[in-house]
Amino acid sequence: MRLRVATCIAEALDYCSSEGHPLYHDLNAYRVLFDEDGDPRLSCFGLMKNSRDGKSYSTNLAYTPPEYLRNGRVTPESVIYSFGTVLVDLLSGKHIPPSHALDMIRGKNIVLLMDSHLEGKFSMEEATVVVGLASQCLQYEPRERPSMKDLVATLAPLHTKPDVPSYVMLGISKYEEAPPTPQRPLSPMGEACSRLDLTAIHQILVMNHYKDDEGTNEVMTCFS
Repeated sequence: MRLRVATCIAEALDYCSSEGHPLYHDLNAYRVLFDEDGDPRLSCFGLMKNSRDGKSYSTNLAYTPPEYLRNGRVTPESVIYSFGTVLVDLLSGKHIPPSHALDMIRGKNIVLLMDSHLEGKFSMEEATVVVGLASQCLQYEPRERPSMKDLVATLAPLHTKPDVPSYVMLGISKYEEAPPTPQRPLSPMGEACSRLDLTAIHQILVMNHYKDDEGTNEVMTCFS
């Protein structure tokens, strides 16, 4: 399932880039949402629609690309760096500082990096590919990072169960749609209001000895 999440994020970012939105602000694991079928979705809150020059002022420092610390600008390569931190989160099951993660990768401590809950659920070949991809994304120099299309091309073949629904992989039961809640019958005033029957409303108010603003609360109640 974590591979599916990584692939879906990469595909979503690649789509945004192709639609003229290459900058995604503050990409992190909290930007990933899940729909009713358990499919991962990327929140639209990260799209920098109002920042044409790439400036950003509220990025999460835990996921900050090096170039942002240098000049305060977010570029498409910065998004790749942040994607690398999300990959590390998915691999380890926790947030590890990028510099620490790179040290573990360079020291070939892949087993220590991997979440123990994933034991037996992945091959070392798959782990090596994803870890290597994370390492490329976290390179200090932006020009040394892969493109978003490269990420999709690398991750997509690793997703070997595309036909298995996400809710099954997550162990979530699909419940039948609940029957509609029976509505309480409306009062005569409520029925008249629902029909916008002004004559009936007036008659009811007269029967209740309505004078001036005394019936205001009753009228307003029927619309609430």
